[in-house]
Amino acid sequence: MTTPNSPGYYGGEPAPAQYQQQPGYSSAQAKGFLGSLFDFDFNNFIAPKLVKAIYIVLVVVLSIGGVIGAIAAISLMASGGAAVILGLLLLVLTPVLWLLGLMIYRVMLELMIVLFKISEDLRSIRGTSGALR
Repeated sequence: MTTPNSPGYYGGEPAPAQYQQQPGYSSAQAKGFLGSLFDFDFNNFIAPKLVKAIYIVLVVVLSIGGVIGAIAAISLMASGGAAVILGLLLLVLTPVLWLLGLMIYRVMLELMIVLFKISEDLRSIRGTSGALR
């Protein structure tokens, strides 16, 4: 039995064969990292394989920047005078800017993945339909 969230669901009944997911190119069938790197036909992409590592590096770099910003804010507040207000402002803005930067980079990486998934789906459609060749 299919449910509304299952791949074959089509208005209360199983979807006709032409609307069900067809076998074709998938990332599971893709080559490894080195195989994709030396694929001179550009049939396999390396960017989707790198996204997780890129995101980890971005989180680490943004976190280091956040720690540096917090230390700078505390040192400004410790210096006294008018710098206390600037330090307090920096202490409040540092986590906000860290979170904003993290969200922006995450959305950019997700958009990149969406583009590669669209490419995979188009390749699958092209492989199952002779009309698009």
